[in-house]
Amino acid sequence: MFLQPALRCLFLIIAWMVPVSSALALEDAILAVVNDEVITVKDLKEYMKSIYAQLKIEGRSPSEISEVMAQYENKGIDQLIEDRLILSSADKMGVIIRPKAIDERFDEIKRRYPSYQDFLSAINKEGLTVTEIRKKIENQIKGQAMVNTEVRSKVYVNPQEVTDYYSAHANEFTNQARVYLETIFVKSVFDKESARKKIAEALAAIKGGMSFQAAVTQYSELPSVGVLAEDQLRPEFKERIDHMKLTEVSEVIEVPNGFYLIKLEGRTGMTSASLKDVKDHIYQNLFENKFKERFRIWTEGLRQKAYVEVKQ
Repeated sequence: MFLQPALRCLFLIIAWMVPVSSALALEDAILAVVNDEVITVKDLKEYMKSIYAQLKIEGRSPSEISEVMAQYENKGIDQLIEDRLILSSADKMGVIIRPKAIDERFDEIKRRYPSYQDFLSAINKEGLTVTEIRKKIENQIKGQAMVNTEVRSKVYVNPQEVTDYYSAHANEFTNQARVYLETIFVKSVFDKESARKKIAEALAAIKGGMSFQAAVTQYSELPSVGVLAEDQLRPEFKERIDHMKLTEVSEVIEVPNGFYLIKLEGRTGMTSASLKDVKDHIYQNLFENKFKERFRIWTEGLRQKAYVEVKQ
């Protein structure tokens, strides 16, 4: 896989600045030792390149690719060490992936292309072969199997935890009171008296029987504000709305840049989502937080059981 711009530029700069023999020596420089394996600069480059290529071949969106690559680059060599430790652990436990599982994943990727030839062209463009893609799929499934067995299957969220979280974070599930307003606005920045006259005409027309909507079309210089949470209301609006009835039209309201007429079309009080409505969301958040912590502890344990030396 290709490196993200920052790392890619770094390697390009190095490649141009040093002689070929020095560049080759740099690629052979050892970054880390994991058990009886060494990880070189070349290994890290190829690792990042392979991740990028696989994401491209899988048809991930540019934003997804950028997000994943950013995560890998932030962790750098640590991410490569972690992946190797997980696969090594899977091999020690004798994890074997059924060919059918690899075939299904491989076929899923192929189906994203108009034809098999298009698929082959895409992987060749990324410098990969079918055999390499299948091996990457096998390792991916093997790593996921280990994580599922050693981490995910051991994460449990008690229903009481969901209830307790809901009670302790009630404000997260509260919707503010809202109002629905139709408005007429005339700006006064350039000619305040003309603006005052125009808004007065609009109010007189409404009082004379013109519908508010018709007046909006004829007089307003901005669309109606629509639905707003009460804390989003201009102070001048809130002061009037607190004393208005539904469908009532206000008198002229002056603001720094113009004049408004408002019609109160609807109002809703503050509401709270029920535990039933949000319990799945809370459960998922609690599960993911527990999973991340257990995964961290597990991978730290893998490091402690292995010989890992990161070169400075």
